[in-house]
Formats: sequence, structure tokens, C-alpha cells
Amino acid sequence: MRYEDAIKVAAPALRTKAVADVPSISVEEVREMLESGTSVQIIDTRPKHYTTKAQDIMEGAVWRDPERLDDWIGTLSKTEPVVTFCVYGFHIGCETASTLRKAGFDARYMSGTFCLGRQSRVR
Repeated sequence: MRYEDAIKVAAPALRTKAVADVPSISVEEVREMLESGTSVQIIDTRPKHYTTKAQDIMEGAVWRDPERLDDWIGTLSKTEPVVTFCVYGFHIGCETASTLRKAGFDARYMSGTFCLGRQSRVR
């Protein structure tokens, strides 16, 4: 009974006002982009303590330390879209995409859960 009551309650808004306008993209949309041959830069922005425990990474993704964005932002192309993702699908990936957008990149964050949803393979 408690479970049924709990699932009726709307989830809280987890995105802050600062990143509310950052567009998202679903795992399925990323898969479609890759299957159609669209060049896309996929950035795994999971914090270091998550990546050292995790054995898998999304196919085609490159891990970049979100705390060192200023060090690696210059390695990205502004002519190809950028997709960021993190552990839970809204916080760090969203903030990273927001920073990239402010720097002139076509960046979106991948919505949804990465580790919990086991979405490590986009095929």
C-alpha cells in the first residue's frame, strides 16, 4: 500500500534554474544519430570516483573529468554536436552541457540514468 501511494507522488524538479534551458537528448535519439552516420562527440562526465568503479563506458564515448572542463574544452569540435552524460542523467552532464553551450557548442545532455539504467551500450 505504501508503494502504491508513493508512486502517485510527482518527482521533484531536479534541474536548477541555471540549467533549465539546456536541451536534453534521449539514449534512443543518440542511437539514431550514430546509426544514421551523424558525427557526434559523446562525453562521459561521470565524476572520477564513479568511473574508477565502473567497468563499462558507452560505446563511442570519451571520459572527461567534469572538474577539469577548462583543460579539455579546446579538444572538442564546434562543428559536431556534443552529448554529455553522467550517473543520474541530469546534474553534472546537464551542467557540463550548459557550460559548453555558453562557449558556443551545440551541446545537449543525455537524459535518463546511465549506471542505474544500464544504458552503457548504444547500438
